[in-house]
Amino acid sequence: MPRLCRTLVLSILAFSLGDVCAQDVSLEDLFHQAQAASREDDYVRAEKLYRQILAADPEILAARVNLGLACYWQHKSREAVGELQKALHVSPREFSALLFSGLAYIDLTQYDRAQTLLEQARQVNDKDALLFWALGSLAMIHNDASTAVPLLERCAELNAENVRCMWLLGDAYAILAYSGHPTPAVRDDYASRADAALRWMEQHQPNSALLHVFKGDVLAARKATADALAEYQRALEIDPHWPDIHLLMGSLLGLQGRLDDAQAELKRQLQTHPDDTRAMLEMGSVYCTEGDYSKAVPYLKEALTRDSHNYDANYRLGQSYLALGKQTLAIEYLERAIQIKPEKSNPYYLLHRAYRTLKQPEKAAKALQQFKRLKSMGS
Repeated sequence: MPRLCRTLVLSILAFSLGDVCAQDVSLEDLFHQAQAASREDDYVRAEKLYRQILAADPEILAARVNLGLACYWQHKSREAVGELQKALHVSPREFSALLFSGLAYIDLTQYDRAQTLLEQARQVNDKDALLFWALGSLAMIHNDASTAVPLLERCAELNAENVRCMWLLGDAYAILAYSGHPTPAVRDDYASRADAALRWMEQHQPNSALLHVFKGDVLAARKATADALAEYQRALEIDPHWPDIHLLMGSLLGLQGRLDDAQAELKRQLQTHPDDTRAMLEMGSVYCTEGDYSKAVPYLKEALTRDSHNYDANYRLGQSYLALGKQTLAIEYLERAIQIKPEKSNPYYLLHRAYRTLKQPEKAAKALQQFKRLKSMGS
């Protein structure tokens, strides 16, 4: 399960007795019972009651939406999507159905679909904390801290007690503080914000797995890899089922050059979360580092079926195809990487190599010129 806010945010549609014939007035009682079950976090009972209501009258939109939410909070994401899509077929701008469909698709690591639905939800209602948490989460999944910060800050404004929002926001601040930002004043500002978020987390989540994961994230941003791994290990001891822990550890082990250990952790992640796009990307990256590009390709291609706008996956796949002598395919994915992050210099250098091999000197020279220009700017 991705990093989800546990605050229950339900947008219940008004239930009109006029929708129900007089002889079916008991449906209103069932609806109120289902609502009460949801408020008590008894989503199993709520699901059962909403299914009873819909068996009697499949056209009650509020029951359909709330059934989807009850499935979502039970982590039955595929069933949630199915019910919420039925609701959206009837009412395409139903905010709760759009929002929770997007959240369910994040759970399913189908990030392209999640992004589309969440952007549609934002057009309907731009004052929902959970929506901005979800959009910020997607930006962080794409390693785009600059985009994530204003989204997560908006979430924090709307819900100041959301610990998962503060965690991701602190992560984003740390990444921007320690990623070599060219302006020292900006770096210092982000560093102080990251420290403030950490202090806040220490007060609100003492001795928790979340706190140790957050500390590990900040240390990883500072390139203190060994210390970060130690924090992740402490988190694992507190909560052996923390959803991303093997992914986080595998990523850091890869950075340390401990490639066999990295693969072992990533395999553990994929065993428990076989559709985890991020773990697929990390596994592909480890194989690229090893120089085993033929093994990297399947992981990277599978990641892109769910997350086509992922810069790293497109870049790594372009790199792999170039190493395998498939220049035309390499160019396709490198161009996609450039469209996603035009400020990055590395894809241009690989494009230069691909065009040079294909005996296209003008395109090769143009790509090399762009590479040098961006490199001089520190990109």
